Amino acid sequence: MASYYDIDDILVEEQRVPVVFQQAVNGVDIDPSAETHCVEPGSKVELPYWLAHELHLRKVAKMKVPACFNQRTKLELGADGASVDLRSRCLYFYEFGCKIAPLVGDRDMGSFLLSAFRTRYQKIVAKAHNAAFTAHSKLLSYLTKEETNLYEAAQSSMAAFKKWRIGGPRFERASVLGRKRKEAN
Repeated sequence: MASYYDIDDILVEEQRVPVVFQQAVNGVDIDPSAETHCVEPGSKVELPYWLAHELHLRKVAKMKVPACFNQRTKLELGADGASVDLRSRCLYFYEFGCKIAPLVGDRDMGSFLLSAFRTRYQKIVAKAHNAAFTAHSKLLSYLTKEETNLYEAAQSSMAAFKKWRIGGPRFERASVLGRKRKEAN
């Protein structure tokens, strides 16, 4: 469960979601150019996830699959998932997908997210261990927030391994081993 003050969770919930209103709603100013403050049933609007979620729970509106999870994205990730620019589609692709999957009625969303992460995970970790600085910025330009965190963790672990291998302490004696036991009477 995300924290109330977690900026990443706030940004995830600001992602736009297409909704179709099931009921008429009065006193709403969704479109500032509209003459009336009323939304008719069947109206299609893009709303932030946090608002669309509440309307969906109250059965006022029905959520649709966002564009970042459309069929074209699925085909691209199926063909060569490691080279698809997910950042431009949704910075929080996986987290947003997990939040929206149970609400949009797409039964394949969970397996789609898992297979997308699997195909990209291997390449991200391999590049983090072997990438030069010039490839670093190009690679980060198409990674999602979750993947960027994974990339940075892999790079820091590789740097720690190299430091250890070059001359860091080989073994550290546990503090427990230095103590002597008291003799039993």
